[in-house]
Amino acid sequence: MAVVKRSVSIDAEVAAAAEEAAAEDGMSFSAWLSEAAHRQLLVREGLRGVAEWETGAGALTPNELAAGEILLDRLISSGSRKRARSA
Repeated sequence: MAVVKRSVSIDAEVAAAAEEAAAEDGMSFSAWLSEAAHRQLLVREGLRGVAEWETGAGALTPNELAAGEILLDRLISSGSRKRARSA
């Protein structure tokens, strides 16, 4: 994967929390920020996909939203366990 260097400004409190999280995850600050940005891009892509789907199929029902929340919680906890095992 190609790496691009950027100079960015980050709120001091966010930077401190990100540095702490990176250390806890055994990652560099840059790698942690890159992963966080990647996750945010995936979220945006997913939200756009849901909006597109809802345009054709109608809004999600409360039951569908609840099922999605359960699945998301399961996927997030699974990802956390995978990272913990690889550390």
